[in-house]
Parts: sequence; structure tokens; C-alpha cells
Amino acid sequence: MTERLVRDFFAAADSLDIERFSSVLPKDVIWRFANFPVANGIAEVRAQYAMVVDVAAKMHHDIIGIWRDRDCITVETRVHYTDQHGREFSYPGCDIIFVEGETIKEVRIFVDNHEMFIPPQGDA
Repeated sequence: MTERLVRDFFAAADSLDIERFSSVLPKDVIWRFANFPVANGIAEVRAQYAMVVDVAAKMHHDIIGIWRDRDCITVETRVHYTDQHGREFSYPGCDIIFVEGETIKEVRIFVDNHEMFIPPQGDA
């Protein structure tokens, strides 16, 4: 069940569809994405995810490993992005997902993807 939860979560994230992504998270989710401020609740998460959707044309997570200890799931990934300018990026990542049963309660995403948010030289 853990692997299915994780794969469904990343499939929704990779869809770049705000509604689909929001559907896999509870309304009261706690979310930490890279260097963004902690988001409390689905409305704040949606706003942060929308920033990624605005920059990324494609996103795909390769899941390298999944480990679970009680209510904590750790996931090692390699995330691949293609931005709106056609540039390609690939970063190692680590996600810590806290669950209650099989419901995601909190997500902490550790990835340094800041360079994809820098416009290419020559763009205003």
C-alpha cells in the first residue's frame, strides 16, 4: 500500500494538473517545498504548486527508493524538468511524507531546483 500511495502522489505531481494534484492531498496538509515557506493547508499548497506549473512544461520523478518506518515514508528521487523555454534540468531529491494510516498529512520536499526559476539570459 505504501508504494501505491507514493507512486500515486508522484504521478499526480508530474501531471502538472492543479486539480489532480490537489485531489491526493488533504485540505489540512502541511507542505514544505525546497526553500519556499511552509504551506499550511491545500490553498497555500495549490499556490506554490501553481508557481511550478507556470515554470515547468514537463516534470517527471524517477523513484529510486521508498522506505517506511511507522508513519514516516522517505522517498529518494531524481526529478526531471523541462521548462517553458525548453531547457532541461535534473536534480536529486528526498521527500519525507508523514501519513496517518494511508492518508498523507505532511510533505517535506528537499531539492535544490532554484536554477530552473531563473529566466534564460536575454529574457525579461
